Amino acid sequence: MKRTIFAAALSFMAAAAAFSMEIEKPFFSGTTGFFASIASNKDKDSFDAECNAESYFAGLFDFSGKLFLRGEFYITSDSLFKDEVSEKNAVFRIEEISATYKAIGDSGSHYFSLFKGNYEPFGSDIFLQRQFGIAKINSNLTESYHGIEGASIFPLYTTGISYTYHSDGNKAISLSLHKNQKYRNERKNKDALNFDFRFAGLYDYATIDSIAGLVFPKGGDDDNSILNIDEVLFQAGINALFGHKKSFMLHTQFGVDGLYIKKNDDSDDSINMKNFHILIEPRIPVSDYYFNPSAFNFPVKTAADMVYLRPFVIKHPEEENVLGINFNLANENLYIGSSKVTAGIHGTIIMTEIDNDNLLDHPITTINDSEKTFILTTYANMEVFGGNITASISVDTKEIKDTPSKSISGTIGFRTNF
Repeated sequence: MKRTIFAAALSFMAAAAAFSMEIEKPFFSGTTGFFASIASNKDKDSFDAECNAESYFAGLFDFSGKLFLRGEFYITSDSLFKDEVSEKNAVFRIEEISATYKAIGDSGSHYFSLFKGNYEPFGSDIFLQRQFGIAKINSNLTESYHGIEGASIFPLYTTGISYTYHSDGNKAISLSLHKNQKYRNERKNKDALNFDFRFAGLYDYATIDSIAGLVFPKGGDDDNSILNIDEVLFQAGINALFGHKKSFMLHTQFGVDGLYIKKNDDSDDSINMKNFHILIEPRIPVSDYYFNPSAFNFPVKTAADMVYLRPFVIKHPEEENVLGINFNLANENLYIGSSKVTAGIHGTIIMTEIDNDNLLDHPITTINDSEKTFILTTYANMEVFGGNITASISVDTKEIKDTPSKSISGTIGFRTNF
């Protein structure tokens, strides 16, 4: 029934928008990407190659700049080297199906959206790109082929509605109401309603995207009750870039999830580092190079979508979060013929076997007592065939002594617009 209502609402919105303006042939644009990684099976004593792949396709129908219909689909697989290929070792997911109607007012534009899936998740810069038409601001460290959204702080995978007001002064305010699927999955299938307030702004020396939200789960056992709340969940975050590219820039991401306000304080919902998403990255230009040192903490589900941190996540499934520092040195002004090339190197130190419950109270002692893993990654990106191809090779230095062949992993990806 819910699916029928959503489809009917989507069709009605599209039809109403079409009748409210002159019917013109829509403009279609899209993007697609493919990514594969090769590494040794972590459960084997010697090298045993596994190849995991993922791909996405996203398309947009633009009707005269007033109605936007979007769809995005994502598929990922287990190792392609397995003997059997079936639906059991692949996942297909609808990342986004949405309809947005744009109305132009005296002092700005109004956007009314109905969506299903991972719609403009916070931490991704897709909201900034759609509202302001800017280039990506997110870090190379968080590079991802998980759809056009990439790795995000608060993935949605939900059904909801949103309203965005974009003023003439390059500021946008958004209100959204949707079901919180993450809460439902983690809290015994309880339904939860999520209300988010979002503000984004484009300034001379700053680009800011911020969010604050409240999740209202349905409490009690009465399925017929309209309002019965035992607890409220608070989440908030900011994604920002400060400075000027030719001098100095600072990229920051911060998000917190899992702050509960309860009627009865009788549970074990304590806050630790797995509830925080943190990235602090200065961007320092040095001649033709740029140097980006960073400190980070990502929930493991977010880090699993990142190209350069995924090898660590696969080898350490017991970790709840990925805490570490990274140094990225790259040159983006290289050429092979007429094709532009970016080449660089990541040096990443990650803390393992860390005591998250003690980390906030005693950070220095806890970090000193943890195990350390150092990963060295070389990468290159090249414009070719009307798109971009990216390749990388990583070496886990901790494994070189015992099993050198298992210490190496590689990736290759390609994406293009059309």
